[in-house]
Amino acid sequence: MTSVLALLAGLYAAQAAGPNGFYDMCAVSADECRPVAATRSLDLAEVERINRAVNGEIRPEVEPAGVDVWRIGPRNGDCDDYVMTKRHRLIAAGLGSAEARVAVGVAKGQLHAVLVVHLGPEFYVLDNLTDEMLPVERSAVRILTVQSPANPRDWQTAPGSTSGAGQAVAAGR
Repeated sequence: MTSVLALLAGLYAAQAAGPNGFYDMCAVSADECRPVAATRSLDLAEVERINRAVNGEIRPEVEPAGVDVWRIGPRNGDCDDYVMTKRHRLIAAGLGSAEARVAVGVAKGQLHAVLVVHLGPEFYVLDNLTDEMLPVERSAVRILTVQSPANPRDWQTAPGSTSGAGQAVAAGR
């Protein structure tokens, strides 16, 4: 089992700081940052439909340097806006917050936010850069930090990670 899969499965739990913009959003939209129990199971096709819909609805827009605003449902946005919109819709559809967790990693040499969804035995990465949902071990994103399954306000770091992922999600494509 890779260190990231161990982290996602809850076998490793080193505390980490989440992105500043995430905590700012929690101050304004506290409901988006609280634990939510699952109300029903979602199948892969339903998650794929929501992933594709959000990827098609939001137009990519890079935030100015030093700005890290996390939003739900904007017309234009960066990676964290896609992530929070997908998470919001999946939870509204019945998925619990423990199964839809925000992660920050590195993609193409830059910090990048994605959503990690746990369906059955598999963890999938939902990324605004592709409509394809990939198992975490096949994703191009190297996950550094992820929300705790117990409390979305708590973040955990992958073994061996020393990144500044808790800072702004820079160049959130």
